[in-house]
Amino acid sequence: MTRQENATVIDLFEHAAATFRSVLDEVRAEHHDLPTPCAPLDVSELVAKAVGHQNWVTHAIHGDPAPRAYPSVQPDLWMAVFDESTASMVAELRSDGAMERPVTLAAGLTFPGSEVAVIAARNIFQFAWDLAVATSQDTDLAPELAEELLEISRTRLVPQRGPGGFFGPEFVPAAGAPVATVLAGYLGREV
Repeated sequence: MTRQENATVIDLFEHAAATFRSVLDEVRAEHHDLPTPCAPLDVSELVAKAVGHQNWVTHAIHGDPAPRAYPSVQPDLWMAVFDESTASMVAELRSDGAMERPVTLAAGLTFPGSEVAVIAARNIFQFAWDLAVATSQDTDLAPELAEELLEISRTRLVPQRGPGGFFGPEFVPAAGAPVATVLAGYLGREV
């Protein structure tokens, strides 16, 4: 990848993480135990998964995969811990060779670091939508970013569906739904 392409992938990830952060900023104590569309997780567990996912991807791209564990994080530290995991991931993405390095994910699938960064962007954006739905926030999240992630999902990183796959069946929302909701349905969320 060229330097410009690498920068575009990093921008994509940073934009997705900023979207999650903006939704997280509106989460209140009364939301912590609410169920999310990312069943069976509640809001607290979803935040832990988002942080843990970023930490795991950072280690995987570095070539030193850590076990998939989602940290238990006190709610008053959510923002700081999420910001730290985002900064670590961005630093890793900017490191020499990170975008070209082969990374093996679940089920033995191997992608270059640049594609793993795009998958991470899509995942953290999906978690932002899940969190927005769970806490009754606006789900019209970053429409241009949602459109880009939907196009990437449909053309380059097509979800593996069905038994043994990572995604359930596609759900098509009502006409006029925000693009973020269309993406969530494409990724198997019931919309």
